[in-house]
Amino acid sequence: MTRTPIRQGHAGTNQKVTFAEYLDYNDGTDFRHELEDGNIIIIPTASPLHAEIIRLLFLWMNQEIGRLGRKDKVFATGIGIRTGIRTSREPDLCIIHAEDWEALRKQNPKSAIVERPPLLVVEVVSPGEENRERDYEIKTKEYQELGIPEYWVVDPEEGKVTVFTLQNGRDYQASQFKGIERIQSSYFSGQELKAESLFNV
Repeated sequence: MTRTPIRQGHAGTNQKVTFAEYLDYNDGTDFRHELEDGNIIIIPTASPLHAEIIRLLFLWMNQEIGRLGRKDKVFATGIGIRTGIRTSREPDLCIIHAEDWEALRKQNPKSAIVERPPLLVVEVVSPGEENRERDYEIKTKEYQELGIPEYWVVDPEEGKVTVFTLQNGRDYQASQFKGIERIQSSYFSGQELKAESLFNV
């Protein structure tokens, strides 16, 4: 996902934004935003391929959640994840506990940001070394430390899906899938999704 820093602190100062200020932030546009170490980051509109991959994954995950008889909720954007004191992410796809969604609706109508680890998150990588570093390294570290059980990095440029699975509640183990290989997922047991089906669109 492409991200461009749009400001640091207030009116060009070096004072960083607090989490509370981030929740109140409104730049008058329809762009999504993240908070990264006190800096507000803009998330530009996705490319057609990026958007299509998100759409396909959302439909597939929603169907599979039903097949598994779960009540968890999958969202394509719109759900934030607080990963630090001054850091909040908004992944391309996010699966959260049904009770967390109910709590958000009742207790926090102002902003849909969860602090308990989601069950699974997905990022689709946009072109550029900065984006690759953020999705493969920075976010991987944040999600691991938060204790998110499963993190998918979908990479259209390399035609692969990397699945990070939390081991012993502490460290991620990475597995890569390409071509006709079926994506192995702890959450979606017994699924039949091939990696290439996300890129041949």
